[in-house]
Amino acid sequence: MKVLPLAYPVRLLAIVLGHLALYVAGSNVAWSLRTPRPGRLGRAIDGVRLWNTKLRLGELLRATYYLVVPYLVLYLGWASPLDFGLADLDWIGGIGTTAAFGGGCLLLLAWLWWQHSSHAAGPLRMPQAQWLAQPWGWVLVLCEVLFLEAWWALCRSPMLVLAGSYWGVYWGLAAVFAAALLNPRLWYELRTPGEREGVILTGALAVVTATLYVFTHNLWLCMALHAVLRLAILALVSIQSGNERHRGERLSP
Repeated sequence: MKVLPLAYPVRLLAIVLGHLALYVAGSNVAWSLRTPRPGRLGRAIDGVRLWNTKLRLGELLRATYYLVVPYLVLYLGWASPLDFGLADLDWIGGIGTTAAFGGGCLLLLAWLWWQHSSHAAGPLRMPQAQWLAQPWGWVLVLCEVLFLEAWWALCRSPMLVLAGSYWGVYWGLAAVFAAALLNPRLWYELRTPGEREGVILTGALAVVTATLYVFTHNLWLCMALHAVLRLAILALVSIQSGNERHRGERLSP
């Protein structure tokens, strides 16, 4: 096995740490500017919000951060496709492992959701579940899966080189969680019903796909399982919300 020079993992780790630092700084700045402000700064922020509505600048920035940056890191040779889970893939064994592992995770997540929703004080709705009510809403879910999995793959890539194929996966996951915990919007969402469940779902899927990566080292299978589990849980939430709405309409005078 060829031993990589020290410059490779150190450079890749520096890129990932800078990438995470940009996430923390950007999320804190965006949160601090969420309310209207007086003066020139306030007018400038209002102008940015207006153009964001027209040109979808927020979505463009998210796509650049979560997808374009990992692609450029690979394209420029700063990371190996092997460390992203894109090379030397065992499809036969990986698909079997993904099917068995994914089936168990789906049953567990569905059971946990039913338990949580049955003990909730009121009906629970996740904003992402409303995407499925749109004709092409499932495409939005798949884009979210692609963004997150590409980001997670980038963040764990230097950890795999430095800490090995087992602990490196979870060190990468810990780095992502640490950056997320420094995002003030996350703490707001954790206090908000509906938003809170969406955050917890994403965190659970991060753990599930990271564990799958330990067994398969295949990013494509992680994306596939993530998409199936997210779509299944959101469909369950959507069905529950629809049943509660119809029940309320029947009971209303």
